[in-house]
Amino acid sequence: MKDTALVLLGHGSSKCANSSMPVRLHADTIRRMGIFHSVHCGFLKETPLIEECLDYVEAEKVIILPVFLAEGYYTKKVIPEKLGLDKRSSDFTYLKPLGLDAFIQKIIIDQTTRAMGEWNEEETSLVLLGHGSTKSKTSKDTLLEHIEELKKQTTFAQITDLWLEEPPFIKDWRDVVTQKNVLFIPYLVADGQHGGWDIPELTGVMRDVYDLYKVNKVGDHKVRLLPALGKSAMMVDLIKKSVLYEQ
Repeated sequence: MKDTALVLLGHGSSKCANSSMPVRLHADTIRRMGIFHSVHCGFLKETPLIEECLDYVEAEKVIILPVFLAEGYYTKKVIPEKLGLDKRSSDFTYLKPLGLDAFIQKIIIDQTTRAMGEWNEEETSLVLLGHGSTKSKTSKDTLLEHIEELKKQTTFAQITDLWLEEPPFIKDWRDVVTQKNVLFIPYLVADGQHGGWDIPELTGVMRDVYDLYKVNKVGDHKVRLLPALGKSAMMVDLIKKSVLYEQ
């Protein structure tokens, strides 16, 4: 695809500088592979902004991939409007958000395999922590679909969802989990404000940068809190899969 530029779009943050880091690092990894003419980034809340990111692209064809984990208000309305997609030629291809791909389930399973240690799935609650949205009723659907498939592929005693902005809320996790061993995976692209501060506060678990899989005692529960799903190196494989094989 030497005549094609890849543009990865993320949310970013005006409050937390490292929110865009996973997208930037994945872009850099793919750039060094030499698959595309060029690889670029654009963000809602950081520079280069989405509405300006195509100004830097000079390739004949452009593939635009939202590195978002759900289909919702931003991917359906905000981003297309900011990019002016209705006025772009057929040389511009706008793909579905990355998180819709079933490969996400493989990434989640890989993360649980790395983190479980001496725990057994049959005695563990796997809790996926999402953002949720008050603007889009469908923002939760993607994760719920992944959870149903994960139930078929694993033997966890419980796999459930909790949310920052919608019920069931993360803060109520003790009322939701059924097991004493609890594995939290933030269903987020980056840790940022939510993963770095909000989720640790709401779960009562502070991460240890020297031990990603540390067991924390929270009341009667033993808890492991993993980094954001989007930080996984396997996201690069998913990006390539989405762009090269499923346009």
